[in-house]
Amino acid sequence: MKNFIQNTIQSQKIFYRYFRRKGLRRFLKENLLESAGSNENKAKSIALGFFIGLSPFWGFHSFLAITLAVYFKLNKLLTFMSSQVTFPPLIPLIIFLSMIVGAPFVSNTTSLENQSFDFEFIKNNLTQYIIGSFILAISCSVIFGFLSYFILQKFQPQNKKMK
Repeated sequence: MKNFIQNTIQSQKIFYRYFRRKGLRRFLKENLLESAGSNENKAKSIALGFFIGLSPFWGFHSFLAITLAVYFKLNKLLTFMSSQVTFPPLIPLIIFLSMIVGAPFVSNTTSLENQSFDFEFIKNNLTQYIIGSFILAISCSVIFGFLSYFILQKFQPQNKKMK
């Protein structure tokens, strides 16, 4: 767990430095609006990143994001950027939402009130978490994929729409 947190923090530090050098406006313009590829390709890249970021593959998000983006010929930067949705302050919220979403699909659901989150709790509720995280990952990737496609279509420059 310690290595996972260190790797996650390190990859996010690198991304933060890259993002900070460019600034928000220039970063969005260069890497989202003016980057090569169709809006469909960009939306698929963002959807894949959200799927990987919310999936239970802890410690492998960055590796999976880049590898699958190369395999599916998607925008690697957009996939990596959107897979970083699991930065440390949001991890408890993502786990909590995964547990809630997975609860209806397992027979022995657990109330999350007054629970100590120790190894025994994880062992007893792992199936609920895995099912919930995959459902959460699929639903969020579909939502953010379509949302990003429609936003890209709206803000694409007129001269590029003609081509």
